[in-house]
Amino acid sequence: MLISIALALTLGALSPHAPPPLTIVINGDRLPIDPAPRFEHGVLYVPVRRTLTALGLPFEREGSRIETEVGSSAVTMTVGSRVATIGGSTIVMEAPAVEIDSVLFAPLRFFTDALGAQVHVDGRAHTVTIASQRIGRTADGFLTTATGYERFGTVSAVDVLSDPPTLTFSYPNGPKTVPIGRNAVVEMQDVNANVTTPGELSDVRPGDFARMELRKDGRVVRVIDAFGSRSGRVVAVAGAQFVLDDGQVVEAGRTTEIAINGKAAEFDDLRPGDTVAIRYNVQTNEVREILASRTVATASAAANGTVRIASIDVDATHPLRPGDDLAVTMRGTPGGSASFDIGSYVTSLAMHEQGSGVYVGSYAIPPGANFDDAPLIGHLSVDGNSAPDAQAAQTISAASTPPGIADFAPSEGADVNSSRPAIYATFASDAVPVNPSSVTMRVNNRDVTSECLRTGQFIQYLPSYSYPDGPVRVTVRVADRAGNENTKSWTFTIRSR
Repeated sequence: MLISIALALTLGALSPHAPPPLTIVINGDRLPIDPAPRFEHGVLYVPVRRTLTALGLPFEREGSRIETEVGSSAVTMTVGSRVATIGGSTIVMEAPAVEIDSVLFAPLRFFTDALGAQVHVDGRAHTVTIASQRIGRTADGFLTTATGYERFGTVSAVDVLSDPPTLTFSYPNGPKTVPIGRNAVVEMQDVNANVTTPGELSDVRPGDFARMELRKDGRVVRVIDAFGSRSGRVVAVAGAQFVLDDGQVVEAGRTTEIAINGKAAEFDDLRPGDTVAIRYNVQTNEVREILASRTVATASAAANGTVRIASIDVDATHPLRPGDDLAVTMRGTPGGSASFDIGSYVTSLAMHEQGSGVYVGSYAIPPGANFDDAPLIGHLSVDGNSAPDAQAAQTISAASTPPGIADFAPSEGADVNSSRPAIYATFASDAVPVNPSSVTMRVNNRDVTSECLRTGQFIQYLPSYSYPDGPVRVTVRVADRAGNENTKSWTFTIRSR
């Protein structure tokens, strides 16, 4: 029986009006998944990454191939295909996995079969209830694996000063604090850019969704901090929502922390024109942090000799990356105490007076820094009197995360029947955009970049001649405007005969 068609008929018969979004309930646990499940041509589709993440299951993607693990069973599916494999067995879904508005969806049967689950639909409550004993999610965020254990959940506290350092997770039945050994590997996973980079425990923030791998003796060997990030410029504010310049709608919650130019603020303080960096929990999609930067009006020079800032300059000529040094020079009333901020990201950086009325300071870009078009704002105080804040003419951008290669085709290991296959890769960047001139492609060790269409979002190669049957090796390189690089190589096979 086609579960999805039955669900569509059940829900559609209850009301002549469009029903509210469906909610998934798994083993009694209601999952706040956004976007919600949706019907397409009578098939109920469920968002893949966010559902797996909410279940505490891994999500791995290589081109169009998606992999996860349920207990000891490997589970795979391919975008555009109705066939999925579960522990070596094949299932045929009623429809293929698809991407809708850049979100990967799969038919409900993929999840029910993968989880060995029973399904019940409540049309009046607009819920789909899944009952399963095989899912990776537990009430206390604890899972037994073949090599040890996993613990996962929302981080409520990070203590890097204790010996050993600790992470604390929040659960319905109370918090759980776990010691982290000095040799544990820490990885930062930006799900928007689809990039994982080395990190430090201090990079893990309360509110993030984290997963840790433990040996059988309880020792933590790896911590994976998964977070979502968005950035852009506010174009409209209404109620508890604002709209970014790329059309994304962001909604703040009760626990969202907001800062404007480094000072705590309320949602109502946000304005169109503010540049914001947003961090959210990938399990609940709850917005945890909004860092807003806003230009300040620079007061004209006072004729009566009161405290003032005459100018403020920086030496950055391009976006920065970890290890780069930013130098700041400010001129104003001599004999004072001076400092500068970089938007809401770095505040109260001290400057010293190098000469009469000439104040200098610097900032070394640390790992984990990601911000775009942040204003640099100077402060000066003399004998208890403060000058009006001044802003440098140039904004500051920095990036630690290289662009992600979000998708590519033909996929790894694919067989294609064309001797002139279309080859492409798409990119996802964080705070600093991709530098289009950095994008290159090599096919069978031959540079074909000059024959490609390339932008900051993708590179595409349409061969002008036929390739012989056999393996084809593709390598794509991309860098952002700060110089952070990423390279992806994969192989597919041409079988044209």
